[in-house]
Amino acid sequence: MDAISDPQIRDVVVMAGAQVGKTEMLLNCIGFHIAHDASPILCVQPTLDMAQSFSKDRLSPMLRDTPALRGKVKDPRSRDANNTTTHKVFPGGHISMVGANSAAGLASRPIRIVLCDEVDRYPASAGSEGDPIQLARKRSATFWNRKIVQVSTPTNKGASRIEASFSESDQRHFFVPCQDCGEMQTLKWSSVRWDKDKPETAHYVCDECGSCWDDAMRYRSVRRGEWRATEEFKGVAGFHINGIYSPWTPLSDAVRDFLSAKKMPETLRVWTNVYLA
Repeated sequence: MDAISDPQIRDVVVMAGAQVGKTEMLLNCIGFHIAHDASPILCVQPTLDMAQSFSKDRLSPMLRDTPALRGKVKDPRSRDANNTTTHKVFPGGHISMVGANSAAGLASRPIRIVLCDEVDRYPASAGSEGDPIQLARKRSATFWNRKIVQVSTPTNKGASRIEASFSESDQRHFFVPCQDCGEMQTLKWSSVRWDKDKPETAHYVCDECGSCWDDAMRYRSVRRGEWRATEEFKGVAGFHINGIYSPWTPLSDAVRDFLSAKKMPETLRVWTNVYLA
């Protein structure tokens, strides 16, 4: 969210696991621009149905329940032609929610803030018009302070949109400190250990000193962590984070899911993409 608000950064790429706050980050970006920096916003979901669900299930409750946003966007039931489920007007700007499979939705109105959610689920082409992200990007060409945000869990290596975009970024990873030795490290699956057939014994082992972290220690380390770039910054800020960082998923649950998924290559691939990103 800091990167999205940084004037020196034009593109933000987030390759992340499940339940680490990807969609919440996009919602917070939308809320910020409605309340403090009114702009035309485009939110691209994989399909129109998903765009409508995003509007009803995630955006509308935020607009209703956030004091700073309440009343700035009219309810779509108010018979105002400017406010529908997928297009909402607020003072100084508007937000449109479209499906990546709709060339028409990607081809009208100049847009300053382009938010692309779950880009690895996008079709290869929006109708016969070409790549949906490039079509959305062209909408922002007239704004010197434009921002393009891509967010997704990755899919097949070598054919993943988010992986390709992340490889062109400064490739930031989240480093956390060990509470015993202080060594900064990224969290990886090879350091998750458990007794055979006992996922409830799952814990994390420090790379440096070998101390064992339970979930509470892991959460405290994550709160004290920081992003570090591993490549040169060239205008694109890229972030990679896996599900081990999630404060909503105990390691015991992750191990249970892994033991179940590894029985078949297809389910293991899904688990690897969705959890380890």
